[in-house]
Amino acid sequence: MRTPGKPLTPAELSALEHAFASDPGSDAYRPLTEAYLAAGRFMEAMVVCKKGVKAHPDDPAAKVLLARVYAEQGKDRKALEELGAVLAAFPTFAAANQLAGVLHLRLGEREAGEAALRRAADAAPNDPEIRALLEKHGIGPASPAAPATPPRPAAPAASAGGPPVAPRVATPGQRPPAPPPVTAQAPAAPRERSEEVPLPTPPPARASGAAYAQQLAEKYGTQTFQIPHARQQPKRAGRGPIVATVALAAALAVALGGWALYSKARKERIEAIDRLLRETRELVDRDAYAAYGEAAAKLQEILKRDRDALAGHAFLAYVDAIRWAEHGDGDAVRDEAMRHVDAARKLGRHSHLVAAEAYLRASSGDAAGAKQALDAVLGGEDGSQSPFLLAVLGAVQLRAGDLDAARDALTRAQKANPGDARTAWLLAEQFRRRGEGYELQASGYYDYALRIQKEHLPSILGKALVVLGRGQLDEAARAAALVLAPQAGASKPQQALAHAVRAGVLAAHGKAAEAASEEQAAAKLDPASPEIPWLVGQRKQRAGDAAGAVEAFQRAVSLDDRRVSLYADLVRAQLAQEGGAQRALETLKRAVARVGESPRLALLLGDAYRAAGDADLARGQYEKAIALGKPFPDARVALARLHRDRNNVPGALVELTQAIDEYGQGGAGGAAAAYVEMADVERARGARAEVVADLYRKALDKDPASCEALWGAGKLEHDANKLADAKTKLGTYAKLCPRGPHAAEAARLAGGN
Repeated sequence: MRTPGKPLTPAELSALEHAFASDPGSDAYRPLTEAYLAAGRFMEAMVVCKKGVKAHPDDPAAKVLLARVYAEQGKDRKALEELGAVLAAFPTFAAANQLAGVLHLRLGEREAGEAALRRAADAAPNDPEIRALLEKHGIGPASPAAPATPPRPAAPAASAGGPPVAPRVATPGQRPPAPPPVTAQAPAAPRERSEEVPLPTPPPARASGAAYAQQLAEKYGTQTFQIPHARQQPKRAGRGPIVATVALAAALAVALGGWALYSKARKERIEAIDRLLRETRELVDRDAYAAYGEAAAKLQEILKRDRDALAGHAFLAYVDAIRWAEHGDGDAVRDEAMRHVDAARKLGRHSHLVAAEAYLRASSGDAAGAKQALDAVLGGEDGSQSPFLLAVLGAVQLRAGDLDAARDALTRAQKANPGDARTAWLLAEQFRRRGEGYELQASGYYDYALRIQKEHLPSILGKALVVLGRGQLDEAARAAALVLAPQAGASKPQQALAHAVRAGVLAAHGKAAEAASEEQAAAKLDPASPEIPWLVGQRKQRAGDAAGAVEAFQRAVSLDDRRVSLYADLVRAQLAQEGGAQRALETLKRAVARVGESPRLALLLGDAYRAAGDADLARGQYEKAIALGKPFPDARVALARLHRDRNNVPGALVELTQAIDEYGQGGAGGAAAAYVEMADVERARGARAEVVADLYRKALDKDPASCEALWGAGKLEHDANKLADAKTKLGTYAKLCPRGPHAAEAARLAGGN
């Protein structure tokens, strides 16, 4: 449910945020919580209101407002728990009874709801909203058996010089959600409120929210600077700091990061920190090596102004962790990151602190520890709302080789925060590492990241690897040149990868000496990167040098022996050698001992047993992969191929049908491969050409760049004398798949020769 009322303007909201940031102990929490509720920003409302409850422990109105926050999120039982505590101390508090009554009725607890609303009416007999609720629910006056409520005395006057304190605190127009039954029941006979019971201070009326925001702006001098909230900028949504795992805008990070302790600080100091933090967030969102360096300098400046700034330490720990883990900055940067992690831990909780710890652990070989730490936060009531930390979890899982778990986490993060280039890039990387059949999905996410951030170097390089693998050399060469341009500001690992891509292009053009020189430059820039020998292995495999490919892939595995995709490439290269099946089996058994059981390793073991001619053991491994994956449609496609080898056409079709089902709507690359395999099965059993053509069409619907489907469909159309359609598909095949086994024939048929 939403709180009615006109939302504040960005300027008014900014004034409230800065008033709260400057003095969290003031009454500013109330209108700010109301404003967040009106905008549906429940996580921010929760944090602000909890701070208000802590700052005003004797004000029951704060707890009633917190109950409303829970109720607005549908956490009705939690809301009623808060109200129960209030009503135990203030049984005639109108606002608490009104909210409890509505919630009980919403939960179907008629008796408790009626009793609570009658108590609300007794406490505030002239309140039109309560009267309307009684009428709406058909609740009449208390039964004659119940003692009559004595006339309520006038509200006690405030102590010297103060106006009377109103007992009613609910904001007009509020409609609370349905919670659990309140444990505190009305007393047997109504009692008058003791004058010693502290009465809550009424919040400003909703109608005057804008005026109140202006008053606070004048009081705290915040008119001259405003912070755009992350929700107003989809590009950065979900990347804000969290305290107790809740995302907040930069203004709240100031308050919750420790700066609230300096509520009397001069306006100039607050302005400077605020400006630096905004600039830092913008730089971090760019996910660029040069931008991380600029951000680190600004964060150091923040910490000079306030050494106890939680956001300053947390962001700097995160920036340094990324620079060390992904951009090759030395151990001094890692040590600095760890120092800021320790400093931030002493000050509180922050999303970028959690992320920094996760990246440091994962890059030190403790991916399991990193995942466990993230799960502890994301599993909490509020942390699950953080797309930023979901993306970090996906990055950790990707590093550990758990591609399916990485895909799931990153997809959730991307849906919650579609404007984040880094998340889109990580999704693309996950698809690229799956290998053949997933190029289209990888390219799509790289392109999406580049639409968000057109100079996002990780995505430019990732796309270059995809097009290089498909033989689109000109595009790969342009990408490498762009990354290597001085103005790009690429890190050494990025420059190394660009040199390796350039080497692949030169080798494809027959310039072996120049290619070797580029590979040497790449290895010198980033000797610890498994990507460089991996690219060398790819090049040698394409050239038919299976032994050289095996040697290069083994070197890549030695540099990162937990990446399953590297084992996959090594095994494929070994299987391409004569008698390589046994070596592939030994490699995979060592991989299982090192990495542990995984569906993808079981799939690879099945492929190795199949190559070795042991169909029974192959089938056992495929079935094991399916059981581990829950589901794992790639293994079903492999099992279908095994059935086809043994002329078990019905078994193959059953597995393929289920695989297509499991790939679902988003299964582009894998589903396309399943449809192609199904077309081959149908062709083998003599199905009509129309049936086979329809399966190729379905494959192309899933992946328009599927080489096998383009060739199969184009050849069928050519044989059926549908030359115009055939030339289109065969020409596309020749362009996208220049290294495919039918490239020469496709080019000839497309040319009409």
